[in-house]
Amino acid sequence: MVGGELTEGERQRREVNTYNLFYSATTARADPPLASHGVRIPVMFPVIEDRSDGVRSEPDFVLYDSETCVLAEIKSGNNINAHDIKQMRKCADVDIEAAEDALKAAQVREKTGYDGTVSSVEPVIVYQDLDEEYIEEACAESDSFQDVWDELTEYAVVMTQDYGDELRVLGGEFVDSGNLQSLLRNGVELPENPPDEIMLTEGMEHEVLAIAICDIWGEQAVDHDDGVEVTRTQVRDYFAPRHNVDLSDLDFVFKFLVEFEACDHVENQHYRFKREHMSNILSVESQVMGESVEDYLHGPDQSSLDDHFGDNSNNSDGSGDSDISDDQ
Repeated sequence: MVGGELTEGERQRREVNTYNLFYSATTARADPPLASHGVRIPVMFPVIEDRSDGVRSEPDFVLYDSETCVLAEIKSGNNINAHDIKQMRKCADVDIEAAEDALKAAQVREKTGYDGTVSSVEPVIVYQDLDEEYIEEACAESDSFQDVWDELTEYAVVMTQDYGDELRVLGGEFVDSGNLQSLLRNGVELPENPPDEIMLTEGMEHEVLAIAICDIWGEQAVDHDDGVEVTRTQVRDYFAPRHNVDLSDLDFVFKFLVEFEACDHVENQHYRFKREHMSNILSVESQVMGESVEDYLHGPDQSSLDDHFGDNSNNSDGSGDSDISDDQ
């Protein structure tokens, strides 16, 4: 349902925007904000594992209100596929004990004031701009889509979201009937322009990392006569513990920012953004939307060779299939 091929930068930006729209459901810009009902997001991109049962799930967000633990997978597109079913089947396999262990490992008490006690686990998958009319038509026209839809709703509650519209349920049933389930069932009005609370994708690719660095530190340079200096360690610490950004990735991205003349390399992984860089700082996003950081530094021919010889260093699972591509 998503038309045209996206560049890597466009895909990453869309992913971040989708995360931020879902995250906004908990903030004061939503109506009613889930936070006003005691709902928090204590964990992002967790790995919930129960080795004794061979369970391992990796939802994008955990919603928690001291009773219910919602494991939410967020899709930046609206294409329902077999991989989505596989992901939600894994989330449906998470039992209460595994969810409690994950929350306690995330030190949920410090973040939410709750003790990490879970009474129910609810798998939820959220698509962007999907609606009831499309689901009805697709099910009527295609038996295979009907089968996919039935299997997906067997494992998860399917929801949709869009800017200035609602986060609402499209299909499936919650396992239990608690406060959080009721809030989601009633729907949450979402803002037109949610703030960028989340800056990076789950995979932390070079393009979105370059955008985030310029948004956070680069644009501050306009307010300082001597510019703004930042080290790669400060960048890593800023995003931790939600994101464990690899220092080698930061080296690569700063090499791009220096060559693109968005900042200067001072010394020993110290970098300075200055007013005279501002034009290029503001151009970084449009640059990486059209050309990857790898291609800018090494040329598309080198990237093609890497692809040919199986360089999957940017893939989360080494399979050659980026996790984010699942969202298209």
